Amino acid sequence: MMTGLWTAVAAIIIFCVLVFVHEFGHFLAAKALGIRVHEFAIGMGPKLFGKQKGETLYSVRALPIGGFCALEGEDASSDDERALSKKPAWAKFIVMVAGSVMNLLLGFLLLLCIYGTADQIVVPEIAAVDSGSAAEAAGVLPDDVVVSLDGRTVHIAGDLAWAKSKLTGAETELVVHRGSEKRTLLITPQQTEAGLSLGIRMKARENTFFLTVKTGFYNTFFYAKVVLETFVDLLRGRVAFQNLSGPIGIVSEIGTAVKETAETGLAGFLSLVQLTVLLTINLGVFNLLPIPALDGGRIFFVLVEMIRRKPLPPEKEGIVHMVGLVLLLLVSLVVAYMDVIKLLF
Repeated sequence: MMTGLWTAVAAIIIFCVLVFVHEFGHFLAAKALGIRVHEFAIGMGPKLFGKQKGETLYSVRALPIGGFCALEGEDASSDDERALSKKPAWAKFIVMVAGSVMNLLLGFLLLLCIYGTADQIVVPEIAAVDSGSAAEAAGVLPDDVVVSLDGRTVHIAGDLAWAKSKLTGAETELVVHRGSEKRTLLITPQQTEAGLSLGIRMKARENTFFLTVKTGFYNTFFYAKVVLETFVDLLRGRVAFQNLSGPIGIVSEIGTAVKETAETGLAGFLSLVQLTVLLTINLGVFNLLPIPALDGGRIFFVLVEMIRRKPLPPEKEGIVHMVGLVLLLLVSLVVAYMDVIKLLF
Protein backbone atom coordinates (compact mmCIF):
# COMPACT_ATOMS: atom_id res chain seq x y z
CA MET A 1 0.00 0.00 0.00
CA MET A 2 2.76 2.43 1.00
CA THR A 3 4.80 1.45 -2.06
CA GLY A 4 1.85 2.34 -4.28
CA LEU A 5 1.48 5.70 -2.54
CA TRP A 6 5.17 6.53 -2.88
CA THR A 7 5.09 5.40 -6.52
CA ALA A 8 2.27 7.86 -7.20
CA VAL A 9 4.12 10.65 -5.39
CA ALA A 10 7.39 9.91 -7.22
CA ALA A 11 5.63 9.71 -10.60
CA ILE A 12 3.86 13.05 -10.07
CA ILE A 13 7.07 14.75 -8.94
CA ILE A 14 9.08 13.36 -11.87
CA PHE A 15 6.47 14.22 -14.51
CA CYS A 16 6.00 17.72 -13.06
CA VAL A 17 9.75 18.38 -12.93
CA LEU A 18 10.26 17.23 -16.52
CA VAL A 19 7.39 19.35 -17.82
CA PHE A 20 8.42 22.35 -15.71
CA VAL A 21 11.98 22.21 -17.05
CA HIS A 22 10.77 21.87 -20.64
CA GLU A 23 8.25 24.71 -20.47
CA PHE A 24 10.70 26.84 -18.48
CA GLY A 25 13.07 26.60 -21.44
CA HIS A 26 10.39 28.03 -23.75
CA PHE A 27 9.58 30.65 -21.12
CA LEU A 28 13.17 31.85 -20.68
CA ALA A 29 13.75 32.03 -24.44
CA ALA A 30 10.49 33.91 -25.02
CA LYS A 31 11.20 36.43 -22.26
CA ALA A 32 14.78 36.94 -23.48
CA LEU A 33 13.52 37.65 -27.01
CA GLY A 34 10.80 40.04 -25.86
CA ILE A 35 7.84 37.77 -26.67
CA ARG A 36 4.72 38.29 -24.58
CA VAL A 37 3.97 35.32 -22.29
CA HIS A 38 0.35 35.24 -21.11
CA GLU A 39 0.61 32.19 -18.84
CA PHE A 40 3.16 29.74 -17.54
CA ALA A 41 1.33 26.66 -16.23
CA ILE A 42 2.30 23.36 -14.67
CA GLY A 43 -0.38 20.70 -15.16
CA MET A 44 -3.51 20.75 -17.29
CA GLY A 45 -7.22 21.16 -16.63
CA PRO A 46 -8.83 23.46 -14.04
CA LYS A 47 -6.58 26.01 -12.37
CA LEU A 48 -5.87 25.25 -8.70
CA PHE A 49 -4.13 28.52 -7.98
CA GLY A 50 -2.15 31.17 -9.78
CA LYS A 51 -0.35 34.46 -9.35
CA GLN A 52 -0.27 37.33 -11.79
CA LYS A 53 3.14 38.95 -12.03
CA GLY A 54 3.37 41.65 -14.63
CA GLU A 55 1.92 40.43 -17.92
CA THR A 56 2.28 36.73 -17.04
CA LEU A 57 0.01 34.46 -14.99
CA TYR A 58 1.92 31.71 -13.17
CA SER A 59 -0.44 28.82 -12.40
CA VAL A 60 -0.70 25.24 -11.16
CA ARG A 61 -3.48 23.13 -12.63
CA ALA A 62 -5.33 20.08 -11.38
CA LEU A 63 -3.97 17.33 -13.65
CA PRO A 64 -0.21 16.62 -13.38
CA ILE A 65 0.00 15.40 -16.98
CA GLY A 66 1.66 18.28 -18.76
CA GLY A 67 1.94 22.02 -18.80
CA PHE A 68 2.19 24.93 -21.18
CA CYS A 69 3.71 28.31 -21.88
CA ALA A 70 1.05 30.45 -23.59
CA LEU A 71 2.72 32.85 -26.01
CA GLU A 72 1.05 35.73 -27.82
CA GLY A 73 0.60 34.89 -31.51
CA GLU A 74 1.56 31.23 -31.20
CA ASP A 75 -1.52 29.71 -32.88
CA ALA A 76 -3.35 32.77 -34.17
CA SER A 77 -2.58 36.03 -35.95
CA SER A 78 -1.80 38.99 -33.73
CA ASP A 79 -1.13 42.69 -34.26
CA ASP A 80 0.96 42.80 -31.09
CA GLU A 81 4.57 43.61 -32.01
CA ARG A 82 5.66 41.29 -29.19
CA ALA A 83 3.76 38.33 -30.65
CA LEU A 84 5.67 35.19 -31.60
CA SER A 85 4.20 35.43 -35.11
CA LYS A 86 5.80 38.87 -35.53
CA LYS A 87 9.28 37.67 -34.65
CA PRO A 88 11.89 36.60 -37.24
CA ALA A 89 12.27 32.90 -38.03
CA TRP A 90 15.53 32.58 -36.08
CA ALA A 91 13.81 33.84 -32.91
CA LYS A 92 10.94 31.36 -33.35
CA PHE A 93 13.50 28.58 -33.82
CA ILE A 94 15.26 29.46 -30.55
CA VAL A 95 11.97 29.51 -28.62
CA MET A 96 10.86 26.15 -30.05
CA VAL A 97 14.15 24.35 -29.43
CA ALA A 98 14.74 25.82 -25.95
CA GLY A 99 12.44 23.36 -24.15
CA SER A 100 14.31 20.31 -25.42
CA VAL A 101 17.67 21.93 -24.70
CA MET A 102 16.61 22.35 -21.07
CA ASN A 103 15.56 18.68 -20.88
CA LEU A 104 18.95 17.59 -22.21
CA LEU A 105 20.68 19.94 -19.75
CA LEU A 106 18.70 18.42 -16.88
CA GLY A 107 19.72 14.95 -18.05
CA PHE A 108 23.38 16.00 -18.10
CA LEU A 109 23.21 17.50 -14.59
CA LEU A 110 21.52 14.38 -13.20
CA LEU A 111 24.17 12.18 -14.84
CA LEU A 112 26.83 14.27 -13.11
CA CYS A 113 25.10 13.47 -9.81
CA ILE A 114 25.01 9.75 -10.64
CA TYR A 115 28.62 9.42 -11.80
CA GLY A 116 29.82 11.80 -9.11
CA THR A 117 28.90 9.20 -6.47
CA ALA A 118 30.88 6.41 -8.16
CA ASP A 119 34.35 5.40 -6.96
CA GLN A 120 35.16 3.96 -10.39
CA ILE A 121 33.77 4.38 -13.91
CA VAL A 122 33.95 1.77 -16.67
CA VAL A 123 35.78 3.15 -19.71
CA PRO A 124 36.21 1.74 -23.26
CA GLU A 125 39.73 0.46 -22.59
CA ILE A 126 40.63 -3.20 -22.71
CA ALA A 127 41.41 -4.73 -19.33
CA ALA A 128 41.61 -8.34 -20.53
CA VAL A 129 41.00 -10.48 -23.61
CA ASP A 130 39.32 -13.87 -23.18
CA SER A 131 41.30 -16.87 -24.36
CA GLY A 132 40.02 -18.29 -27.64
CA SER A 133 37.75 -15.29 -28.19
CA ALA A 134 37.00 -13.27 -31.29
CA ALA A 135 39.07 -10.41 -29.86
CA GLU A 136 42.10 -12.64 -29.35
CA ALA A 137 41.85 -13.91 -32.93
CA ALA A 138 41.64 -10.31 -34.17
CA GLY A 139 44.79 -9.32 -32.27
CA VAL A 140 43.21 -7.15 -29.57
CA LEU A 141 45.56 -6.55 -26.63
CA PRO A 142 45.10 -5.36 -23.04
CA ASP A 143 45.40 -1.56 -22.70
CA ASP A 144 44.02 -0.98 -26.22
CA VAL A 145 41.61 1.96 -26.25
CA VAL A 146 38.54 1.37 -28.42
CA VAL A 147 37.94 4.17 -30.94
CA SER A 148 35.12 2.65 -32.99
CA LEU A 149 33.31 -0.60 -33.73
CA ASP A 150 31.59 -1.28 -37.05
CA GLY A 151 31.96 2.38 -37.99
CA ARG A 152 30.31 3.61 -34.78
CA THR A 153 32.44 6.04 -32.76
CA VAL A 154 33.08 4.97 -29.17
CA HIS A 155 33.56 7.59 -26.43
CA ILE A 156 32.12 5.69 -23.46
CA ALA A 157 31.42 2.09 -22.51
CA GLY A 158 27.76 2.55 -23.47
CA ASP A 159 28.77 3.41 -27.05
CA LEU A 160 30.65 0.12 -27.31
CA ALA A 161 27.76 -1.90 -25.87
CA TRP A 162 25.29 -0.21 -28.26
CA ALA A 163 27.56 -0.78 -31.27
CA LYS A 164 27.96 -4.43 -30.26
CA SER A 165 24.16 -4.83 -30.04
CA LYS A 166 23.90 -3.77 -33.70
CA LEU A 167 26.36 -6.37 -35.01
CA THR A 168 25.07 -9.09 -37.32
CA GLY A 169 27.80 -11.67 -36.77
CA ALA A 170 29.71 -10.80 -39.93
CA GLU A 171 33.34 -9.67 -39.93
CA THR A 172 33.65 -6.00 -39.05
CA GLU A 173 36.22 -3.35 -38.16
CA LEU A 174 37.39 -2.60 -34.64
CA VAL A 175 39.56 0.52 -34.46
CA VAL A 176 41.79 0.93 -31.40
CA HIS A 177 44.49 3.23 -30.10
CA ARG A 178 47.56 1.24 -29.11
CA GLY A 179 50.04 3.58 -27.52
CA SER A 180 50.47 6.42 -30.02
CA GLU A 181 49.21 4.35 -32.97
CA LYS A 182 45.72 3.86 -34.34
CA ARG A 183 45.10 0.33 -35.58
CA THR A 184 42.22 -1.15 -37.54
CA LEU A 185 41.52 -4.78 -36.66
CA LEU A 186 39.12 -7.17 -38.36
CA ILE A 187 36.94 -9.01 -35.86
CA THR A 188 34.23 -11.64 -36.31
CA PRO A 189 31.90 -11.88 -33.27
CA GLN A 190 31.31 -15.34 -31.84
CA GLN A 191 27.80 -16.65 -31.30
CA THR A 192 27.20 -17.74 -27.70
CA GLU A 193 24.14 -18.63 -25.63
CA ALA A 194 24.08 -15.03 -24.40
CA GLY A 195 24.32 -13.65 -27.95
CA LEU A 196 27.21 -12.28 -29.99
CA SER A 197 30.46 -11.98 -28.04
CA LEU A 198 33.73 -10.17 -28.70
CA GLY A 199 35.48 -11.62 -25.66
CA ILE A 200 36.81 -8.38 -24.17
CA ARG A 201 36.60 -6.96 -20.66
CA MET A 202 36.55 -3.24 -19.98
CA LYS A 203 38.67 -1.32 -17.49
CA ALA A 204 37.21 0.53 -14.51
CA ARG A 205 39.20 3.70 -13.78
CA GLU A 206 39.35 5.63 -10.52
CA ASN A 207 36.83 8.45 -10.76
CA THR A 208 37.93 12.06 -11.18
CA PHE A 209 36.01 15.29 -11.73
CA PHE A 210 37.09 15.33 -15.39
CA LEU A 211 36.03 11.71 -15.91
CA THR A 212 32.65 12.40 -14.28
CA VAL A 213 32.00 15.39 -16.57
CA LYS A 214 33.23 13.55 -19.68
CA THR A 215 31.13 10.46 -18.97
CA GLY A 216 28.03 12.52 -18.14
CA PHE A 217 28.44 14.64 -21.29
CA TYR A 218 28.86 11.72 -23.68
CA ASN A 219 26.13 9.68 -21.97
CA THR A 220 23.68 12.55 -22.55
CA PHE A 221 24.27 12.35 -26.29
CA PHE A 222 24.41 8.55 -26.15
CA TYR A 223 20.88 8.35 -24.72
CA ALA A 224 19.68 10.93 -27.26
CA LYS A 225 21.18 8.83 -30.05
CA VAL A 226 19.49 5.69 -28.73
CA VAL A 227 16.09 7.47 -28.73
CA LEU A 228 16.56 8.65 -32.32
CA GLU A 229 17.79 5.28 -33.60
CA THR A 230 14.95 3.48 -31.83
CA PHE A 231 12.43 5.83 -33.48
CA VAL A 232 13.99 5.16 -36.90
CA ASP A 233 13.96 1.40 -36.22
CA LEU A 234 10.28 1.71 -35.26
CA LEU A 235 9.49 3.33 -38.61
CA ARG A 236 11.46 0.62 -40.42
CA GLY A 237 9.66 -2.14 -38.54
CA ARG A 238 12.79 -3.31 -36.73
CA VAL A 239 11.25 -2.49 -33.34
CA ALA A 240 7.76 -3.79 -32.55
CA PHE A 241 5.16 -1.16 -31.69
CA GLN A 242 4.20 -3.33 -28.71
CA ASN A 243 7.60 -2.60 -27.14
CA LEU A 244 6.72 1.06 -26.61
CA SER A 245 5.75 2.28 -23.14
CA GLY A 246 3.40 5.12 -22.28
CA PRO A 247 2.67 6.80 -18.94
CA ILE A 248 1.25 3.60 -17.42
CA GLY A 249 4.36 1.60 -18.31
CA ILE A 250 6.58 4.43 -17.08
CA VAL A 251 4.75 4.58 -13.74
CA SER A 252 5.28 0.82 -13.44
CA GLU A 253 9.04 1.34 -13.95
CA ILE A 254 9.00 4.16 -11.39
CA GLY A 255 7.28 1.78 -8.97
CA THR A 256 10.08 -0.74 -9.43
CA ALA A 257 12.69 1.95 -8.76
CA VAL A 258 10.79 3.16 -5.67
CA LYS A 259 10.73 -0.40 -4.33
CA GLU A 260 14.49 -0.71 -4.96
CA THR A 261 15.03 2.57 -3.10
CA ALA A 262 13.14 1.24 -0.08
CA GLU A 263 15.16 -1.99 -0.15
CA THR A 264 18.66 -0.78 -1.05
CA GLY A 265 18.75 2.92 -0.17
CA LEU A 266 21.16 4.98 -2.27
CA ALA A 267 21.58 2.35 -5.00
CA GLY A 268 17.82 2.20 -5.55
CA PHE A 269 17.51 5.99 -5.45
CA LEU A 270 20.20 6.29 -8.12
CA SER A 271 18.16 3.87 -10.25
CA LEU A 272 15.23 6.27 -9.90
CA VAL A 273 17.47 9.18 -10.90
CA GLN A 274 18.75 7.14 -13.87
CA LEU A 275 15.16 6.54 -14.97
CA THR A 276 14.52 10.28 -14.70
CA VAL A 277 17.55 10.87 -16.93
CA LEU A 278 16.13 8.52 -19.57
CA LEU A 279 12.72 10.19 -19.38
CA THR A 280 13.98 13.78 -19.63
CA ILE A 281 16.27 13.00 -22.58
CA ASN A 282 13.48 10.99 -24.21
CA LEU A 283 11.11 13.94 -23.77
CA GLY A 284 13.67 16.37 -25.15
CA VAL A 285 14.50 14.33 -28.24
CA PHE A 286 10.94 13.17 -28.95
CA ASN A 287 9.71 16.77 -28.89
CA LEU A 288 12.18 17.65 -31.64
CA LEU A 289 10.77 15.07 -34.05
CA PRO A 290 9.03 16.75 -37.04
CA ILE A 291 5.55 15.71 -35.93
CA PRO A 292 2.68 18.23 -35.90
CA ALA A 293 1.77 19.45 -32.38
CA LEU A 294 5.32 18.80 -31.15
CA ASP A 295 8.07 21.41 -31.02
CA GLY A 296 9.72 19.61 -33.92
CA GLY A 297 6.59 20.11 -36.01
CA ARG A 298 6.68 23.83 -35.27
CA ILE A 299 10.39 23.93 -36.07
CA PHE A 300 9.59 22.31 -39.43
CA PHE A 301 7.24 25.19 -40.25
CA VAL A 302 9.92 27.68 -39.15
CA LEU A 303 12.38 26.06 -41.57
CA VAL A 304 9.74 26.28 -44.31
CA GLU A 305 9.38 29.97 -43.45
CA MET A 306 13.14 30.44 -43.78
CA ILE A 307 13.07 28.84 -47.24
CA ARG A 308 9.94 30.70 -48.44
CA ARG A 309 10.99 33.95 -46.74
CA LYS A 310 7.38 34.19 -45.72
CA PRO A 311 5.52 32.66 -42.75
CA LEU A 312 2.47 30.47 -43.11
CA PRO A 313 -0.73 31.93 -41.62
CA PRO A 314 -0.79 30.91 -37.91
CA GLU A 315 -4.42 29.74 -38.25
CA LYS A 316 -3.53 27.23 -40.99
CA GLU A 317 -0.48 26.01 -39.11
CA GLY A 318 -2.66 25.70 -36.00
CA ILE A 319 -5.06 23.37 -37.85
CA VAL A 320 -2.16 21.08 -38.80
CA HIS A 321 -0.97 20.98 -35.19
CA MET A 322 -4.50 20.26 -33.96
CA VAL A 323 -4.76 17.26 -36.30
CA GLY A 324 -1.33 16.11 -35.11
CA LEU A 325 -2.43 16.44 -31.49
CA VAL A 326 -5.49 14.27 -32.11
CA LEU A 327 -3.35 11.60 -33.78
CA LEU A 328 -0.83 11.70 -30.91
CA LEU A 329 -3.65 11.27 -28.39
CA LEU A 330 -4.94 8.25 -30.34
CA VAL A 331 -1.47 6.71 -30.39
CA SER A 332 -1.16 7.42 -26.65
CA LEU A 333 -4.43 5.57 -26.01
CA VAL A 334 -3.20 2.56 -27.99
CA VAL A 335 0.12 2.54 -26.11
CA ALA A 336 -1.73 2.89 -22.78
CA TYR A 337 -3.93 -0.08 -23.71
CA MET A 338 -0.84 -2.18 -24.49
CA ASP A 339 0.73 -1.10 -21.18
CA VAL A 340 -2.33 -2.38 -19.32
CA ILE A 341 -2.26 -5.67 -21.24
CA LYS A 342 1.44 -6.15 -20.39
CA LEU A 343 0.76 -5.44 -16.71
CA LEU A 344 -2.18 -7.85 -16.57
CA PHE A 345 -0.68 -10.67 -18.57
